[in-house]
Amino acid sequence: MSLQSAQYLRQAEVLKADMTDSKLGPAEVWTSRQALQDLYQKMLVTDLEYALDKKVEQDLWNHAFKNQITTLQGQAKNRANPNRSEVQANLSLFLEAASGFYTQLLQELCTVFNVDLPCRVKSSQLGIISNKQTHTSAIVKPQSSSCSYICQHCLVHLGDIVPYNSPLLVGRPQVPSIVRSGSW
Repeated sequence: MSLQSAQYLRQAEVLKADMTDSKLGPAEVWTSRQALQDLYQKMLVTDLEYALDKKVEQDLWNHAFKNQITTLQGQAKNRANPNRSEVQANLSLFLEAASGFYTQLLQELCTVFNVDLPCRVKSSQLGIISNKQTHTSAIVKPQSSSCSYICQHCLVHLGDIVPYNSPLLVGRPQVPSIVRSGSW
């Protein structure tokens, strides 16, 4: 365990509390959610074993994505809600952001830990991040089983996002290309 990872966890607890603080407005909650995503992403990339021991990947999904999806979905289903169409649009945007986050996280994890997934296009081909990492000395090398687990976790949540979006789409659901290939 690194001291940095323990500090990240303490910061994450503060951010999670901010996200449930009824005194904060939507902009402040959004900022806290973004900061939580960034913090958890750093932990997963720099000290994967510690992050998995602390169930950071589950906290990330639940606090940064699932809770908000559930809230927006409930508001979007409420036919009495005068802002229903706005909430549906916000839900759709949030789902796209969640899909983008997990796609980017998967790309970064595969690049940093040198994981070769058959369904993955190299990051450099997408222009997301370089395939060369400059700060590898700060990264604690994880077990290969942990790398496989976290990659699977990202793919599962990419798949989880699709059904949430289905009722909002006309025709067939849009599946992120990394999941659509089906070769993983």
